[in-house]
Amino acid sequence: MKAIKFKNSLKILTDLKFAIILLGIIAIISSLGSFIEQDEAFSFYEQNYQKPIFGFIDSTFLLSLGLDHVYTTWWFLSLLALLGICLISCTITRQFPLVENSQDYFFKRKKTSFVNLPFSIQIQNFYYLKEIILLKIQNQDFTIYQKGNFLYGYKGLIGRISPIFVHVSLILILIGSSIGAFFHLKAQEILPKGELFHIQNLIRVGWGTKIPVMNIRVNDFWVEYEKKEQQNRIHQFYSNLSIIDNYGNEIKNQTISVNNPLRYENMDFYQSDWNLIGIRCKETKSNEVYEFPLFPLKENAKSWITWIEEQSQEEKKENTKILVVDENKNTVNIYDETGIFETTKNIGDFISSNFLLTEILPSTGLLMKYDPSISFIYLGFGLLMITACLSYFPYTQIWIFNQKKSCWIGSSTNRGKIQLEIQFENLIRSLESQLTKSIFFKQKQQ
Repeated sequence: MKAIKFKNSLKILTDLKFAIILLGIIAIISSLGSFIEQDEAFSFYEQNYQKPIFGFIDSTFLLSLGLDHVYTTWWFLSLLALLGICLISCTITRQFPLVENSQDYFFKRKKTSFVNLPFSIQIQNFYYLKEIILLKIQNQDFTIYQKGNFLYGYKGLIGRISPIFVHVSLILILIGSSIGAFFHLKAQEILPKGELFHIQNLIRVGWGTKIPVMNIRVNDFWVEYEKKEQQNRIHQFYSNLSIIDNYGNEIKNQTISVNNPLRYENMDFYQSDWNLIGIRCKETKSNEVYEFPLFPLKENAKSWITWIEEQSQEEKKENTKILVVDENKNTVNIYDETGIFETTKNIGDFISSNFLLTEILPSTGLLMKYDPSISFIYLGFGLLMITACLSYFPYTQIWIFNQKKSCWIGSSTNRGKIQLEIQFENLIRSLESQLTKSIFFKQKQQ
């Protein structure tokens, strides 16, 4: 009884319907992960899911089921593992035997064997009939086996082999997804130009991830605006990065931008954002350089403000200048302490009687991702697209049993039955034409 139950459980794993149901469940759960924000703070879900959806889906429900990190929960990974077991079991128990049987040749020796075929016919035999049929199916790229009066041929074996590679590609995708769940890293840094940094500000780390030790330097950062001056909008922003070894030697240098990352040892560096952190001024009397921090304005996300206080010798009181930097255009708008606009200054101009504007200090926002599963997933999807197309090629078989007075011809295919019906009809018509010519030739000789 135990052996029977074990066999029945194995049959479930190789059942196509069970695999399709399992794949549908995984697809539904994956879609939930695209709707629900992933890997956010606990406060985020409390604020955004205060009112229960459908009366019961709230922050407590989402967090208790792990829907805030769907793709790394134990039950989602278990579903992926179960689907992988189903694919492997089906490949071993069903696909491999089908390929082995497809390569074996076997002859049909009975009338009933031909009658049960989707396309079969019995025609009158004549001289060289078998040779004519053999020549015609050879021209159609059939692989042919012959023994006496029996003949068997097949073509399109790739259509039988491709489902195996479809399963292999799906298994590769599942392996890649599992690796990505256990070994991944996501970090973010806001860095000024010229800064040398290591990966420290981690957002998300996999269970088995080892944080890579890298030395990265931000060589430069700049903003490119639209060519049309009327638009006055940012077109793109760039960062020039260098990967440096422990001895200070540059290993790799690349200028990155949005959607154009730097890739080094499975680590991707993306240009995510930018900011202005301060202005640098030189006091003409003491030749000292001062840095003043910039503070973002709430009403405008890409405008910053700061102020400079200096002692006025004439009036013997402190004079305050308010500086507003709009975007990253190397210009500064000057206001007095009451907020009245005075003038606009460029880099190299005096912004007050004693301070010379030397530099506006930008910072670049970098998003760093480490995911060793990408190569597996890309390989799996690439193989899946190719093999899915190849699996639509029909696998066609043909049998011939040549008797003294008649000849049986039959054929079958797993796909493209209409096309096979046309080809089979053309073959029979050409043979009947040859039969008519043969009878006419005999009558003429008599």
